[in-house]
Amino acid sequence: MTDLALILIGVGVWIAIGLLTAWWMARRGHRHWWWLVMGAIFGPVLAVVAGERVQQHPERLSRVEAGARGPGALRVLVGVDGSKESQAALELAVELLGPYVESLVAAEVVGYDAAEDDWDPSVTAAKSRLGTAAEGSGGRVTECDVLSGPPAQALVSHAKEQDIDLIVVGAHGRGLSRRLLGNVAQELVRQNAVPVLVAGGRPRVSRW
Repeated sequence: MTDLALILIGVGVWIAIGLLTAWWMARRGHRHWWWLVMGAIFGPVLAVVAGERVQQHPERLSRVEAGARGPGALRVLVGVDGSKESQAALELAVELLGPYVESLVAAEVVGYDAAEDDWDPSVTAAKSRLGTAAEGSGGRVTECDVLSGPPAQALVSHAKEQDIDLIVVGAHGRGLSRRLLGNVAQELVRQNAVPVLVAGGRPRVSRW
């Protein structure tokens, strides 16, 4: 084997380790594109520092009161991400649980890195999607929250902090997130801290 081949193999292994580390960090809530770049450049060095970097807990970045409390006693949290599946989840929560709901919280989860960057567009985009969801619910959504962290962990942590009785999510996420970051619905149903309702299918044509 030539020296050039050995060098190319070494470079490939270096980059592969870095990209695998970036993927591992994304699964734990660090989803900014720059981790892929840093992984490709720093390789195993990123793997060394990643253990300390991911030692963070999900948190709420913003909260907006969106409507009046309902007459019921249930507190429901709906995961929103702009997908048709999450819209179907919100519709299901309103139609199935509406009369029994005291508060209906719509929440979207962004990466940890968004909390550290005042100019990160993901928070602004999340607020916009939540506002659209609240408006489309006909005033049923009482609160819109932007959370940071791994999606499933962030939703469960927020649900426990807010005494949520039920989490409602769509069967699949938006875009490539399900393939790259895992199926949030599957992760949620495997935990036993908060009951979970998974909405399948697509949203209905009729509006509230």
